[in-house]
Amino acid sequence: MNEKIIKRLPAAVNILSFGMLFVYFVYMLVVYKGFPEQIGIHYGEDNEFDVYASKWLAFFPFMAGFGLATVFTIGSFAVNKAKHISKKLSEEDNVFVRKTVLIAFDAMKLFWAVFYTIWAHCVIHQTRMFTFGIPIRNFQGLPLFIIPWAFIAIDSKVRLKKSKRYIIIGEIVLTVFMITGAIIGTKLRK
Repeated sequence: MNEKIIKRLPAAVNILSFGMLFVYFVYMLVVYKGFPEQIGIHYGEDNEFDVYASKWLAFFPFMAGFGLATVFTIGSFAVNKAKHISKKLSEEDNVFVRKTVLIAFDAMKLFWAVFYTIWAHCVIHQTRMFTFGIPIRNFQGLPLFIIPWAFIAIDSKVRLKKSKRYIIIGEIVLTVFMITGAIIGTKLRK
């Protein structure tokens, strides 16, 4: 990946993530007076409201969204400040690990910012949660795939020098395990 893109990516993700949430926060402040005293604030398995509460709780998506975006920003800052991820790794491998973790953090931050912005939009307009046709619980599980894939990428790069065959077999097994777990988890909830 181009070095300039990688250096600009965190700033672009921060602007996009915090910007989306901030714009909807301002919009919420503008329309807040028109809300009824009780509004839908939480979604169930069918992406319909399952909890109704006082209108001030309509700010929950912003608290959660800004909170998660801040956590991933702090994590990115910590990874950037770390001089070495591991003393056992070469400088090239340390740089690769750092970049991979930063990209994973940015992907998680962007996902949660989009998710909570959509949630805020749906709460403001009191509509069904829009999750691209995926049940909300499954949709919320999607970012959990980012972390294992980042570890697989790191593991492949660092250990590939030693034993290609076993690493590739391990990655295939992990991928099959993750997909099977997601399918079983979905079927058990129904």
